[in-house]
Amino acid sequence: CLICLLALSFLAGGFHKFQAEWPHLCETNLDTASASSSPVPPAAPVVGLGGLSLSSDCSDAESGPLSSGMESEGASPPSFPVQILPNLYLGSARDSANMDTLAKLGIRYILNVTPNLPNLFEKNGDFHYKQIPISDHWSQNLSQFFPEAIEFIDEALSRNCGILVHCLAGISRSVTVTVAYLMQKLNLSLNDAYDLVKRKKSNISPNFNFMGQLLDFEKSLGLSRASRRPPSGQSCFFTSPTDDSVFELDPT
Repeated sequence: CLICLLALSFLAGGFHKFQAEWPHLCETNLDTASASSSPVPPAAPVVGLGGLSLSSDCSDAESGPLSSGMESEGASPPSFPVQILPNLYLGSARDSANMDTLAKLGIRYILNVTPNLPNLFEKNGDFHYKQIPISDHWSQNLSQFFPEAIEFIDEALSRNCGILVHCLAGISRSVTVTVAYLMQKLNLSLNDAYDLVKRKKSNISPNFNFMGQLLDFEKSLGLSRASRRPPSGQSCFFTSPTDDSVFELDPT
């Protein structure tokens, strides 16, 4: 849960002790892909807290056939774009480089939520690109780009074109932007928007800071922070705290 993950930042001994005891859960490199390198480096951070990344052994590097987006329990996460809404797709850098997949899905707009991955097909004139220069790091302010990202997605959907929202691995930055879009355009709470995306793509994991920015965005939209109860038989993947004091440290 979000609260348990936040508590990791206060473990005695800090990151070095955590890394020594659970090295298989740690990665120390942030997103360092460059325009001159392959679109998808060997590894990508999952949840960022400074140099700390917590891995759930999920990766967008696996390949597979196109699907409607719903993943079967226990199956490897797909590398192809996942459809969140009609014409709105969420994916990774590898997806953005697959011309056949883009053509098959009718994708003509690409929202690149990275500072350094190339817009590969920008010069051929068939694609509209927008790049948001944000790294997957706790110090980054992604929320400042929400309005222009939402406007870009709206432009694509209004023209009945497919749009791909992608970052490096398709689990943090692009997810944050997609959730923000759902919150504003569908009037969904953070809980409901997050759960909608989670049910389509099970390995999403926005970093702590981006989740905090989504909570602030929820406030600015005047949406309820209390998650509505899911239909009978369905689970809720994320529940935001209803009391701000949960984030405060005990003064004693």
